[in-house]
Amino acid sequence: MLSLYEIKGGYEIEEKLNRICKGLSFDDSFLNKDFNMLSGGEKTTVMLGKLLIDAPDVLLLDEPTNHLDMEAVEWLEEYIRSYKGTVIIVSHDRYFLDNTVTKIIEIENKVSKTYYGNYSSYIRQKEEREQQLNAYKEQTKRINEMERSIRELREWAMRADNNKFFRRAASMQNKLEKMEKIEKPVLKKNMRLNITSGERSGRIVVQATNLSKGFGDRIIFKKAEMLIQYGEKVALIGPNGSGKSTFVKMLLGQLPVDFGVVSLGAGINMAYLPQNLTFEDEEMTILDYFREDISILEGKAREYLAKFMFYGPNVFKKIKHLSGGERVRLRLAKLLYSDINLLIMDEPTNHLDMNSIESIEEALAAFKGTVLLISHDRYFINKICSRVIAIED
Repeated sequence: MLSLYEIKGGYEIEEKLNRICKGLSFDDSFLNKDFNMLSGGEKTTVMLGKLLIDAPDVLLLDEPTNHLDMEAVEWLEEYIRSYKGTVIIVSHDRYFLDNTVTKIIEIENKVSKTYYGNYSSYIRQKEEREQQLNAYKEQTKRINEMERSIRELREWAMRADNNKFFRRAASMQNKLEKMEKIEKPVLKKNMRLNITSGERSGRIVVQATNLSKGFGDRIIFKKAEMLIQYGEKVALIGPNGSGKSTFVKMLLGQLPVDFGVVSLGAGINMAYLPQNLTFEDEEMTILDYFREDISILEGKAREYLAKFMFYGPNVFKKIKHLSGGERVRLRLAKLLYSDINLLIMDEPTNHLDMNSIESIEEALAAFKGTVLLISHDRYFINKICSRVIAIED
């Protein structure tokens, strides 16, 4: 008779543990760290690994890829595809959804709607709703014309005391009532972004020469080189801990360089969106924060904030009550108000909904300046970037 230990998969636990640790890049030095000393992203990844070892019947993952590097995301995709239980995922990572899910449930205007298939299939079905909206507009126009004709026929019938006009009006009314009405689809509101390009910078925008950086015994960069020129849209990618954010902090003068040079070119007007957003005074309202240090009338400020989906009384919400996505949108609103020619973004899509991400993609595609972004969002990178710089080994 099988023991409970066998039924629970006790003899397989070491193999499963090794598989998960390898997939999530947990080496021995990482596993021996004090959990309380880990970063927020590292803690999230450890909790994910713990869940996967437990192998529950229902696995509920809320934005599981936010703190994973690309290798770990690809491993997790394969793990989920072969998972024997039910998996429910909350995610804005479009490639991840494409590679893992077979059904999408969208919550929109307090109603849930089910789409069968992966993310690409969902997009095709959503496009059909755009066609439905055009058909709805055409039908509405036709209905208005018929109703006007019915009113006119009835007026003529009254004036001429002619039953023929009454009968024609009644026949048309009957057709109108039997017509199968097309339901008006509700389309989401998007951000309306327009990144205003400032004066052109010099040809060389970012340059690193013979760059070295380490923390104690750990070497991050050794004699690294980089060159980004005006108008390029570049993704800086690499595993967690490879030095992507460290590089940007050195570029901005927030961290010292051990050896070599990293610098911005001439004529740079820059905006920087960090990964971890902090606000000095969280008691401030959205409107007060936006107008701080900017000379702009309240009405114009509210009109501008509406482009970032802050409507009506929402502009009086305090920063401390904002969600992660709202905080990103507010910081973007402030950053993009000025004319810029270089935009640096560190994991900009982590807390944004898909519509907001698509709005940013459209704005960046039209932006004439230079873009340097750190991201693990493969869909976002493919839509925006013409070049990838990978930090490896």
